[in-house]
Amino acid sequence: MKSLVKKITNLLVATLVTFGVMNGTTQAFADDTVATGQHEALAKNNKTATKLDSQLTTNISLSFPGKEDVLAQDVVFVLDKSGASDEKDIHAQARQFLTDIKQQADEKGLNIKVGIVNFYYAGKIHQELTDVVKNYDDIQKKLKSSVLGFGTNMHAGLLAAKKMLDEDATVAAKNKHIILISDGATYLYSKNNDFKTAYTRSFNPTKQKDPSKYGDKRDLQGGIWEYQSREYNLKNDWKKFEGTDVNFIFSYAMGGAWPWDTNKPENKDKPKPSIKYLGEYLDFYRQQEQDTSKNWAQYDYAYTFFSRKKGGGSRGIVVPIENNAPANIDIAFIKADEVFQEMVNAGYQMNVYYKNKADFNGSLFLKYLARKSNNGELNTNFEQLKKEVLEKVSKGSTVGDYVGKDFDFVNNDKELSLKVADETLNAEKITDTTLGKDDAHFGFGKKADGTYSFELIYKKADAQDGNKEKLILKINETVYPKTAVTLNYKEKLVNVPTQAGTHVLNTNESATLKPVDANGKNGDAVDFPVPQVEYVAKVTNSTVTFMNGTKNYASAKVETGKAIDTDALTDQSMPQDPMKAGYAFKEWNTKEDGTGTAFTGDTIVNSDITVYAIYTKKPDSVTEKKDSKCFCKESWCTS
Repeated sequence: MKSLVKKITNLLVATLVTFGVMNGTTQAFADDTVATGQHEALAKNNKTATKLDSQLTTNISLSFPGKEDVLAQDVVFVLDKSGASDEKDIHAQARQFLTDIKQQADEKGLNIKVGIVNFYYAGKIHQELTDVVKNYDDIQKKLKSSVLGFGTNMHAGLLAAKKMLDEDATVAAKNKHIILISDGATYLYSKNNDFKTAYTRSFNPTKQKDPSKYGDKRDLQGGIWEYQSREYNLKNDWKKFEGTDVNFIFSYAMGGAWPWDTNKPENKDKPKPSIKYLGEYLDFYRQQEQDTSKNWAQYDYAYTFFSRKKGGGSRGIVVPIENNAPANIDIAFIKADEVFQEMVNAGYQMNVYYKNKADFNGSLFLKYLARKSNNGELNTNFEQLKKEVLEKVSKGSTVGDYVGKDFDFVNNDKELSLKVADETLNAEKITDTTLGKDDAHFGFGKKADGTYSFELIYKKADAQDGNKEKLILKINETVYPKTAVTLNYKEKLVNVPTQAGTHVLNTNESATLKPVDANGKNGDAVDFPVPQVEYVAKVTNSTVTFMNGTKNYASAKVETGKAIDTDALTDQSMPQDPMKAGYAFKEWNTKEDGTGTAFTGDTIVNSDITVYAIYTKKPDSVTEKKDSKCFCKESWCTS
């Protein structure tokens, strides 16, 4: 059987040699070079390795940032029906922001897509996500334009924006940005994620069972003032905000009205309007909406061109005027908030801007929306957002690179360089007393103040990280795809395979870019590919010498890295067990006194080796008389 296996193996080896595979060379599984030219943006973060040279070293190149990786951005404007048509204030800033990111994206090779959603009674995707450079004029035109329509349904607008961002799987969640510009006035809502249909509900006192009970008989037609039917027709002191003497009504929850002037010195210690009370209010009506015994949702009706002038819609569906009955604006706020927080929880970057063009001040509701994304604060300009979008890999970003287990980093500043676009920065040694004797600290691009644009720290065995050999590249300035950074260094193969055949080796365990933007905000980590090289070990033989005492008993050839019984050398086998008078053969052993390791036909041989015959003494002979004849227990008995 062994002979057959060896013949098949020999045939395979011969075939490999014939086709030049086993020629002692190596091959990288990645491109040897990376284009980082001044006019061509790097597409993706990349890491490559060249073929092993005669000294068993490989040149490693690590390039970043790629425009399709950490720098890919989505920006969606969510605007009320007026669009960003104002020539001043927040709308003018929004249009200037668009101009700025287009210019920078073009110059720096950034991958930024922009979309626009307008909301009126429905949500309208006015511009699908599109490249800001290629389609800038169309985006700017649509950003300025108004959308004809009636009603206000922020819930629908947010649903449409979320759908747009959710469907773009090419961009990380942290790089998806919502820009909501609104006065906070919304009183319509959608159902089942259908942002093209609006619903409302109405108290309409004229349609109640006993209209005469109500002093305010206005039909507010399911519009923004619908909550007033509840406040103006019922007692307002039925419930207080927790810890206050403030009536639990919508007007106070929104802060537009308040029982006392909060600006007067005598009222400085009294409660003031805040998102705390608005949250308490909405939580209460959220619970009421979930009361199945009341089923308040049964009073919803579609808000259309024909039904919007009729409180209760065409079928005259009206909500009983009760303090516990959620008004349309309560549900509109609750549903808009639900979608907004879903996007917050998904990791999207939420930016909320207040524009006051209406007679309804919804700024407190907008702050409530931003309670988890921006500590309840509204955005006032686009400078911070601009940094977040344009400077994704800035000071504080790092690359962690773990050297492959079969390799060592070549710790030599002459073998190190770093390129920024077409400019090569040579390494300079930095004295660092915090590092061990085998570690190193290098700088690239020294500045006038003595600091460096980039630093590389090498740790031979990082005690804080499982004693792993690793490199840490510190990035001290903003980098872009059109001026991509490439770190070049060398590794040497130190764990050289001895077993014959082709070995595919990872040059590193992992490499990860951890971006920090210009605002100091951490982005999602991005892994680099792991380049591999091939090492082809030639078939070599080792010799096993078998010693019987002081005599050379036998010798056998064996393929290095294999065992005598399983290698391809069919004419080489384990010798017959030797004999010694008065002793029984026990084993072959790597030490003459038998204290080493037993050697058998299955033992792997990695180099020439000498093994020794080990014996055990036989017991003294014993004879017995049987039928007057000599009976021996041992075959060597002679009497």
